[in-house]
Amino acid sequence: MPVVLFVVSSLVLLILVSGGYTFFVACGRRKDFPWFDEQEIKKTSYGKHYDYLLAGDKFIKEHNAQPVYMESFDGTKLHAMWIPAEKPKGTVLMAHGYRSNKLLDFGLAFDLYHNLGMNILVPDQRGNGKSGGKYITFGVKESRDVACWIAYHNKTFGEYELVLSGLSMGASTMLYLADQDLPENVKGIIADCGFTSAKDIISVVFRRVVHLPPMASVWVADLFARLFAGFSLTEKDTRKTLKNSKLPVFMVHGVEDGYVPCEMTEEGYTACTSPKQLLLVEGADHGTSFVVDREKYLECILSFLKANVAGFQEA
Repeated sequence: MPVVLFVVSSLVLLILVSGGYTFFVACGRRKDFPWFDEQEIKKTSYGKHYDYLLAGDKFIKEHNAQPVYMESFDGTKLHAMWIPAEKPKGTVLMAHGYRSNKLLDFGLAFDLYHNLGMNILVPDQRGNGKSGGKYITFGVKESRDVACWIAYHNKTFGEYELVLSGLSMGASTMLYLADQDLPENVKGIIADCGFTSAKDIISVVFRRVVHLPPMASVWVADLFARLFAGFSLTEKDTRKTLKNSKLPVFMVHGVEDGYVPCEMTEEGYTACTSPKQLLLVEGADHGTSFVVDREKYLECILSFLKANVAGFQEA
């Protein structure tokens, strides 16, 4: 009996430690990566994207991007950049991915949207960059931040028609808003390589890294998320929000994505009941669809904008 008790106690302790570690590693804020240290970034999987950073940084400097700040729904101070167009047809509000950077995720897209006549509003997601926040919440609280940015945009810059664009966690952030009652000037969502839910993507990564079934540890991680960060890993699911979507959606995913399974976008697309477009890019890994097939990506974006934003319908 003592041996059984010891084994059970040890197993419970292992699950608690594993779940707690999973939460703090996945959600806890870390020191920002030295994105402009060429030697350091080229040691990582982002090494091949170094030129994106330089292109984005150059664009920001040349166009006098304005830093803006606001307090979100829970008092967290958030930072963003505002880049106005000369003759705006609308605004694109962009959300970067998990532990990423607006320059890495959108460096090449800034010029694209600016040339199309779009204002650009691109925040640092909570827990990243110059924004506050102790924890990353995989799009759950971040989606509420976006709702606050929409209100800030309309009050500060005017009610230009808005398109919400996100990559990876940023895509899920935007898709979590698909079923919400947003201001009428929000016209659609562009979602590139998003995941279905925090629980799903943490489970995928856990299994990939640890090579063990993630269920018990993820349950404990969810408990830690509720206790320490005030959200649940199961709180939002793109399949549910898209089932009741009130906005047109353009979804993109690289078929060879080794981080977020392409099937997660396909499941969301199948569930979506609003007007929708889907682009699956052969040969593209996570977040690289725009680079691998830029011509087709641009064609789809233009089609989406012409269908949903008045300024492009008049062109």
